[in-house]
Amino acid sequence: MAQKLRRRLVLAAGMCLALLAGCGAHDTGSARVLQVAQYPDPDELNSQQDEGSQVYMGLCEPLVGLGFADAGDIRMRGAERIDTTDGRVWTIKLRPGRKFHNGEPISAQTYADTWNAVSYGPNAYKASSTFSAIDGYDELNEDEPKRDTLRGLEVLDELTLRVTLTKPDYDFPKIIASYSACPIPKEGLADPTGYSQAPIGNGPYRFVRWDRNERIVLQRWHDYQGELPPDAAEEIHFKIYQSQDTAYRDVQAGQLDVLRNMPGGLLQDARNQLGDSGLFTIPQQRQITQMLIPDYVESLHDPRLRKAISLSIDRDAMAGALMRGSATPARSLLVSAVGPAYRADACADCRFDPDRARQLVAEAGGFREPVVIWYSNTGGGGGTEMSQVALAIANALRQELGADVRLRPVLPAQLKQAQNDGTLTGPALSLWGDIYPSPDQYLGMFREGGDGNEYTQYDNPRANELINQALGTGDGQQAAQLWQRAEDLILADMPAIPLYYPAIYAAHTPCATPETLGGDLQYYLTAFKCGPGREE
Repeated sequence: MAQKLRRRLVLAAGMCLALLAGCGAHDTGSARVLQVAQYPDPDELNSQQDEGSQVYMGLCEPLVGLGFADAGDIRMRGAERIDTTDGRVWTIKLRPGRKFHNGEPISAQTYADTWNAVSYGPNAYKASSTFSAIDGYDELNEDEPKRDTLRGLEVLDELTLRVTLTKPDYDFPKIIASYSACPIPKEGLADPTGYSQAPIGNGPYRFVRWDRNERIVLQRWHDYQGELPPDAAEEIHFKIYQSQDTAYRDVQAGQLDVLRNMPGGLLQDARNQLGDSGLFTIPQQRQITQMLIPDYVESLHDPRLRKAISLSIDRDAMAGALMRGSATPARSLLVSAVGPAYRADACADCRFDPDRARQLVAEAGGFREPVVIWYSNTGGGGGTEMSQVALAIANALRQELGADVRLRPVLPAQLKQAQNDGTLTGPALSLWGDIYPSPDQYLGMFREGGDGNEYTQYDNPRANELINQALGTGDGQQAAQLWQRAEDLILADMPAIPLYYPAIYAAHTPCATPETLGGDLQYYLTAFKCGPGREE
């Protein structure tokens, strides 16, 4: 973990932060509607099925939360405290009096039932891997499970849950800060499909309705006892868009209050049209664009060819002229938000050196097959941006290395399907972000069983051992050194070529003041100052 930890780790609850001074207070205004962008219409609304669901973030209060000023900080939310003496056995004490929007009380048994159900293989929850560190998960998360509960969950009393992991992991508090660890009420467990379409939460907003391809409506729940900005909207309307460009134009027209993750291709226009006051910059770097090279693509299996590709790319020009200053060059597999483990120049082969690149190609015997670059091209700001990156890399490989390069633009669903099926025929451009800021969220994809490993199918036993050691130590500085050694081993094989860190912007109207949580803009934290009666 990023910070130095004492041998006995005790995470205790404090008072509401100054930013959220209105915790639990009733908003006497009515019909103050915050309109935000949802792109595109989702399949499910709950984070157990869609880990990035902005809708569910407003509906749920997780056990713990990530920090406001520092994404790596941990603070208590639904939990009162979390204790461990060894990083393997954790005791969670819940706050008393918490309940769901339907009035059902929340207990330690609620969390045990939820985590067992989400981990149970036949239930097919997409975010089941959230609980993969808990003892018994592998036996439970099968098509034909050997058991029906996690061995590592034990309800000690109404408000106390003991969790035993398979091995020490000081990332555990961050793992359960994920919204996919949120509690599900009894009726939601009984009808998972119905719940995913109309979730019943325990957070600051309650679900009202979902008008398909039009909007999703949430309303303030004034019985909520946790954190919420004093100027929070009475309602949040998630307007459904098929194009981020269209959503951006609605911000310009005052018909939409906040658009998060605005494509870099629209940045200059936004500066001209909205001004600096209409742009919000996400303060912490938690995304990386990289070229992932599947281990099963035999023609690029030689690390010398991978390094040659990397050395032929001018990252400074890409981040500057091509990305219009909306990105910074990436020379590490990690991002700065993970803390001391990050090194800005960890990758020695992530510089522009065509001469060295040609030398490596010659040593490897040249490219025996065309280099096929896969990427998602959806049109508009985001799709256009990735197309430009793919074309720039293709031109560099042709001009500097004489390679035969083919571009393979596909729809996002087609790219994901090919990655999941292991049918890519070449490297794929990928935007990768974390659920919580930890080196494991970035290096874990380069080990069998880690999130995203299906993209490359790369595995390095020596690096895996170092990763396990890093997760198992409570000493932040020692962990950082272990992470760095693991990264060095992975970079020696270069299953991924770091390209750039995109700067993340949100466009917003004067009515809305966005805020971040854990380094990520979350819509429900937006302060909103426009009164009722505004036309939609």
